[in-house]
Amino acid sequence: MESRWFVLSPVLLLVLSLWLVLAAPPVPALSRVNTQQRIVALTFDDGPSPQFTPKILSLLTQYHAKGTFFVLGSEAEKYPNLVKAIYQQGSLVANHGWGHLNLRRVGAARMWQDADKTGQLLRSLGISPAPYYRPPYGMTSQALLQLFEGHGYEVVLWSVDTRDWATPGVGSITEKIQRLIQPGAIILMHDGGGNRSQTVAALKWLLTKYTALGWHFVTLAQLTHPDAMAVTHK
Repeated sequence: MESRWFVLSPVLLLVLSLWLVLAAPPVPALSRVNTQQRIVALTFDDGPSPQFTPKILSLLTQYHAKGTFFVLGSEAEKYPNLVKAIYQQGSLVANHGWGHLNLRRVGAARMWQDADKTGQLLRSLGISPAPYYRPPYGMTSQALLQLFEGHGYEVVLWSVDTRDWATPGVGSITEKIQRLIQPGAIILMHDGGGNRSQTVAALKWLLTKYTALGWHFVTLAQLTHPDAMAVTHK
């Protein structure tokens, strides 16, 4: 019996080690970074849109800005050239899933299948998607965070919700940005999912005003560069 214990003990240690790894809490969703630099990440959900994504890309280029586009696979499949245009502009193409699913209804495993389908599509287009995932509606859970972290994705939320999806008026969008913007902010906007003319107008205001004040609009990868700043989560 004694010898059997010593044979089994390495196995038990391995099981215990695996349990400790799996039991470790996942990294929380990223919402902003700590920095004193006047840098902000613009993020756009639900595209690409043939009507509004090109206008947004044109503005970004005009102001030497970059963004991070959380594309839906269902839209990327219809407009692959727009996905490539995002990439060619120097912005990041990130993952928003395929069908804008609701986590509460389908669960974390189904959310991963949905996102993985989008990732496969993007790779088939010759684009390596950035390792960022934004869950539809901003819904997260410990299971979702752990699952996506295990597949190499960082889950990203935001610190400034413009609520542009509700088309509240350009003034409402710009007022919210002006009130909440700070160094290291992640701003949520939409290039797809409806009429985004207010978003385009608000973006032009934002880039014009804050570029003149010395702010820079960067990708999530640039915002979270470990040599430049420390990342905080919520």
